Amino acid sequence: MTRPLVIGLGSPHGDDRAGWAIVDRLEAQGDTRARRVCDGVELLAALEGQDDVVIVDASAPVDTPGRVRVFVWPCPELAGMRAWSTHGLGLVDALRLAEALGQLPKRTTIVAIEGETARAGAPLSEAVARTVSDLADQHVAAGKIESRTHE
Repeated sequence: MTRPLVIGLGSPHGDDRAGWAIVDRLEAQGDTRARRVCDGVELLAALEGQDDVVIVDASAPVDTPGRVRVFVWPCPELAGMRAWSTHGLGLVDALRLAEALGQLPKRTTIVAIEGETARAGAPLSEAVARTVSDLADQHVAAGKIESRTHE
């Protein structure tokens, strides 16, 4: 069975780098099924022709930086959310468009890592950096990022 393509959606701003940081860790460990994207347009291109993807993205701060929430698309909980994104075309809108274009992979898992800050030039927060490390190790060991809460 082919491992899923891990797509890190991010930007260079603080914890919004979480998706990119996962991809960087996986690539450093020899995983060739990982790709960085910075917006929904690049995400659409990455989804094309894939059967199984895991999209890692930072989520807005709530109360527990580093907390992981895992969703399988289509997901009414995400689909009904008001768009909040630092990316021009956001994650949910890109997935809706992929569905409409017939490009949605058979299995699309979304891993949302709660951020602490998306301040320009800021490094990853300690909590998010720990989560990135743990999730990258888990992916390499298990061949996927498991659907569980990681706090």
